[in-house]
Amino acid sequence: ILIKKFKLLCFCTVLLNKFSLNGQEIPQEFFLYHDYKIKIDCGQNWDSHSIFGPVRWQQLYDDRIINDSLTFSNKIGLINHIDEVGNSAFAFYAYSHFTFNKNFYGYLYPRIVSEPKEFSRFSGLSRPTSRLGFNAGEIDIAGIGYENGRFIIQIGRGRQSWGAGNDVNLALNEESHSYDYGLFGLKFKNLRGRFIHGFLETDSLNYNRYITARGIEWTNNRSLIIGISEIVVYSGILRQLDFAYMNPISSHLEIELNNRQNKLGVSSGNAAWQTSLDWMINKNFRFSGNLLIDEFVFDKVEIDSGKTHGMGMSLKCSWTPIKEKSIVDIYGSLIYVGTNTFRHEIGSNNFVQRGSPIGYNLGSDYLLTSFGLKYYNLKNIILNIESGLINIGSGSISLTPYQPYENY
Repeated sequence: ILIKKFKLLCFCTVLLNKFSLNGQEIPQEFFLYHDYKIKIDCGQNWDSHSIFGPVRWQQLYDDRIINDSLTFSNKIGLINHIDEVGNSAFAFYAYSHFTFNKNFYGYLYPRIVSEPKEFSRFSGLSRPTSRLGFNAGEIDIAGIGYENGRFIIQIGRGRQSWGAGNDVNLALNEESHSYDYGLFGLKFKNLRGRFIHGFLETDSLNYNRYITARGIEWTNNRSLIIGISEIVVYSGILRQLDFAYMNPISSHLEIELNNRQNKLGVSSGNAAWQTSLDWMINKNFRFSGNLLIDEFVFDKVEIDSGKTHGMGMSLKCSWTPIKEKSIVDIYGSLIYVGTNTFRHEIGSNNFVQRGSPIGYNLGSDYLLTSFGLKYYNLKNIILNIESGLINIGSGSISLTPYQPYENY
C-alpha cells in the first residue's frame, strides 16, 4: 500500500499569557512541540534530550525560570481539522498551568470536539446530543509534580513515548490514548532512570488493566544516548493494584516466576524489553534505533516445536544539510513488528488501551518503510511531505486489540 501524508491544521489562539514553565508535558498541538523535535534532528538541545518522552517544558525552559513566586498561565484556542477530502471538524481546547518555587508545577489540558474520530489521541465518548456543535470531551493531559533537575515525581494523566528517534517509538508511543499514571525519575551526571505505574482501563469482562515501565539510559549530554527499558501490561478480573510492580528496580520475570504478584501463575502479565540507541554522528546526521523483544525463543523444545520470536525493530536516519536561516531535514525510516508481538495468551494483557495500541498506531504484524522531507522556516511554518510502503497482516492488534495469540 503506497501512503502519502498531507495534513492541515488551522490554529486560532484567542488568549495567550506569557509562559514561565517547568516540568509539564507539552500538548502535541502546540507549535513548540514540533519545533523542539525538529531541532533535535539538527543536534540542538541534546544536553536535555532523553529517550524517555514525551517532550516536557523543562527541556525547553530549564534556564528561564527566574523567580520563586507562584505563576499562572493560561491558553485557550480553536483547532480546525481539514481532512484529505475537505471535511472540517473543530476542537476547542484550554491549557492552564502553574509553577511555584521554580520546582512545583501543575497543568491541565481539556478539549471538546465535534468529530471524535478526526482528532488523533482522542478517546472521549460521543454523547447522544451535541452542544454548540460539540458532542465529546476529555482531559488529554493533566497532573501535578515536582522537578529540580535531578529528581522528578509526578502524578496525573497523559502518555509516555519511550525510545530513540522521532515518530518511531514501538512499545510506548506519543500517539496513544492517554491514561492515568504516576512517574518517578532520577538523574545522576550521565545516568538517568525513569519509572511509571498506571491504570489503563476496566474492560467489558471486568478485567482491570494496568501498565508499568522502568528504564535506564546513559548519555554524554552532547551526541549519544544508550538506554534499556522494560514495559509490562498486567491484568485480572477485579484485580487490584499490584504492589510487587511498584518496585522501580525489580523485573517482571523475577516477580512472575517467583509468585510475588497478587495473581499467581505465569500468565497474569505481559512484558517487553527494549534497547535504544540515539546518536548524532556528526553535526548534520542523526541515527536512531530500537530493538524490542516480547518473546525470545531459546529453549530447544520450543525451537523444535516451531515457536518463533516475538520481536520489533525501528530505525531512522535524519540528514539536515540546511539549518541556519531555515531547516531542511531529509529522513528515512524502517519499522518492523512481528505478528504476535504485543499479544499475550490472555488478551487483556495485550499492549492496547481503549481499543488502540499504546505503541505505534499500526500495532503489530507490519513492515513500514518511509522517506520524507521537512522544511521549517524557524518562525511559523513547518511543511512535512512523506511517502512510503506499508505491509500489514490480519494479525495486527490494531484490528483485533483484545484477541490473544492462537499459535506462536
